[in-house]
Amino acid sequence: MGSNASRITLYPTALLIGLLPVWMVLLPLDMTSKPENWQVFVRAYSFVVPLVQMIFVLVAMGSFFSPFRALRQLPRLTKAALLIWIVVVSVVSFQPDKDHVHAAINLSKLTVAALFLLALIDMARAIGPRFILALWISVGIGTLLYVLLWATHIVMVSPQGEEWVIRVPGVNNVRHTGYFAFAIVVAGLVTLISFRNSTNLYLRWGLPILFGVVGLGLALWTGSRGPLLASLVAMFATLCVAAGNRKLVATFLVSSALAATAVVSMMPVPHPIYGIAGATGMADVTAKGDADASSGRKELWAGTIDRIAQRPLMGWGVGQFGEFGTAKPDEFFHPHNFPLQFLFAGGILSVLLICLTSLPALRRWGWPYAQGPSAAGVGGVMGMMVYSLYDGALYFSYPITIFIVAIVSSIAPAPTQRGHDTSD
Repeated sequence: MGSNASRITLYPTALLIGLLPVWMVLLPLDMTSKPENWQVFVRAYSFVVPLVQMIFVLVAMGSFFSPFRALRQLPRLTKAALLIWIVVVSVVSFQPDKDHVHAAINLSKLTVAALFLLALIDMARAIGPRFILALWISVGIGTLLYVLLWATHIVMVSPQGEEWVIRVPGVNNVRHTGYFAFAIVVAGLVTLISFRNSTNLYLRWGLPILFGVVGLGLALWTGSRGPLLASLVAMFATLCVAAGNRKLVATFLVSSALAATAVVSMMPVPHPIYGIAGATGMADVTAKGDADASSGRKELWAGTIDRIAQRPLMGWGVGQFGEFGTAKPDEFFHPHNFPLQFLFAGGILSVLLICLTSLPALRRWGWPYAQGPSAAGVGGVMGMMVYSLYDGALYFSYPITIFIVAIVSSIAPAPTQRGHDTSD
């Protein structure tokens, strides 16, 4: 595989994925005060993300990287279990009484995400750590540019009341900006370790701290508890596995948290759910008690468990929660908990098949690999997994993309790439 292909592909593909928050705003022209129906449709189903993922796959294939090469290298057990899972969930999801439209949409998005994962693995193992670093720097830049776009939208539109919650560019709800906040915090961790020996203070401290402050600040200002906890988990997990870099990560954690809190404490709070009180849960707890503090999740989870118990073996099918899920389908079209989401969709059989698919593959790829910046990738995976226990972090396309990037960032490098860690 030629080095020219690597150089040509490296930065454009990294920016293509890293700038996803920007594409989510600009491609559907989502800067207006009252979006058209087609804009709402594109935003609601996050169609921009699989589109960009597919462009990434095509560009990678045009540069001699291939998701199919990565697929061929997988263990036979992984490929067999994956094939059986695809057949099972397709049969269940397309039964006559099911919602075929949402089944087709969700299965198509999963297919594109899988191709993206395989193409990303092939590129990362061929190009090496500099590609991973470029990806995460691009992810950080993507969130920074998104914040600028949102600020521009606020100036243009002057949102009032509930518009601060439901009329945020590129997302359906202000809480979903938390995915961008989490992503840039992990980007801060990766750049921190990557540039730890740099003599350039802007790269060594300025860029990582900027990413950390913006990420935690965005979570705090929007009153988003989910990304705040997930970011802290990612930082503490990185702290645990980043041998030789623990003092560095601890300094990043404390500095970013203090600076973000100081900045947000001086910012206006445009809506009751915004601000530090909302992000820490104090506003909900003092308002209506425990039921409100969980935002209806306890009721939602209990109802989802009841539905799972009705079809425990094979589940209800992919994309069926809106039709066959528990109460409040207009508000909750996923159970805000990935294990329950997976059991609802595919039952115990799917859990077994995905374990047989993923565990041998992760072992073949040498995950978790926690040397150098890869430690931050491990932290990102842990943070996202915790995030998925109380939110749609592994339901929506953008956080799934970040989860994939974090996984690929923490697999062992190909033998030809070992010893070329940018953090050394």
